[in-house]
Amino acid sequence: MDAVRRMTGDSLEARERRPAVELETIRLGLVGAGEMAEALIAGLVGSGRLEPGRILVNNRSNRARLEHLRSRWGVRTTQEKAALAEAEVLVLAVKPADAAEALAQLRPHVRDGAALVSVVAGLRTEAVLARLGRDLPVVRAMPNTPSRVGEGATALAAGRLAGERELALARQLFAGVGRVVEVEEGALDAVTGLSGSGPAYVFLLLEALIDAGVKQGLEYAVARELALQTVFGAAKMARERGEDPARLREEVTSPNGTTVAGLAALEQGGFRQALEAAVGRATARARELGLLYS
Repeated sequence: MDAVRRMTGDSLEARERRPAVELETIRLGLVGAGEMAEALIAGLVGSGRLEPGRILVNNRSNRARLEHLRSRWGVRTTQEKAALAEAEVLVLAVKPADAAEALAQLRPHVRDGAALVSVVAGLRTEAVLARLGRDLPVVRAMPNTPSRVGEGATALAAGRLAGERELALARQLFAGVGRVVEVEEGALDAVTGLSGSGPAYVFLLLEALIDAGVKQGLEYAVARELALQTVFGAAKMARERGEDPARLREEVTSPNGTTVAGLAALEQGGFRQALEAAVGRATARARELGLLYS
């Protein structure tokens, strides 16, 4: 099977081959009440695909955060792991350092037949099973921060006990906050290096473009607006045209023109090599964290 298995929103034929899963009928338990948990809630409740009363959010210590989610979205909240026994699908959305304790507390309260989706970076599906001490379907998800504005990129990987039903449920959970692809679990470290850390690379690019515009005499507000729209427009053009980025770059690059001069400076500065190194180092660090948390 290819490393990337499928992207949501493919062909009608591909969608028809997948078993129907009624997301609207499940009871969802969120372990963790941070930004990613709220992004998922916003995607599900905001789209009307899951009633807020079917979502139970757990956080052991942050009552203020639970109150915010309850008042903002109408979801139910609890500080007790035992209440999560009702959940048919659990989403583990805690910090990596807190995952072991959260799973240990959750262990006696997972209902038979439940599935678990983990968004904990570096935590392998087998490590989740070992900490829970029982067999259940586990799907790993690696979303990124633009999920908070509904434009995330999420990669899913099925554990050995997860089937098409669990993947379909996970696809529906994350489709509300952006695009979804499926990969083998071994590819998730590279996903982390590319799209997981990728927003920071783009933000650095934006910083540099804005600063460069200011140095060339533009007002900051003007440089910022031009840089933001240029990056947004270029990404949208690449998405909608569906062509190789190299081809799109060639369209902008006239012989002996301004763009070719700018690209030459980027190549001389090692722009491409620097990005490759960034993705490579972030991928290697993801592997290290995987060994640490597993």
